[in-house]
Amino acid sequence: MSISANTRIVIGTTLFALASSAFLYALPPSPIDSDLLRGSFYWLQGYAYQIPVKYLNGELNAARLYEDDKLLGPANSDREEIATKGGGRFQLFRDSKSFFGPVLLLSTSDNTNPNTNGRKYHLK
Repeated sequence: MSISANTRIVIGTTLFALASSAFLYALPPSPIDSDLLRGSFYWLQGYAYQIPVKYLNGELNAARLYEDDKLLGPANSDREEIATKGGGRFQLFRDSKSFFGPVLLLSTSDNTNPNTNGRKYHLK
């Protein structure tokens, strides 16, 4: 009894899929970094970008913003200063027009676009 080439392909593909699934199932899950800001930063004006914040532990005025491992600030800066001076200034506030909850208004340390500069932003 011989097995056709098509049957061999189906059996081989099935075995490969099963082995791959077993391998991926055996990997430990990666921890979720709830402090990492995810999504697109929306340009507001000047150097100011904003993003809704989904997870926040603690008070709005006590939040710290990190660009990779670098602490940004000053915190609770004026919106106009964030837009005109930038330099890592930020403000976290509740937007009454937004159903997302807290909103982060920020500028990067070097006034670049946070969507394209390759850095990660953490809010703690």
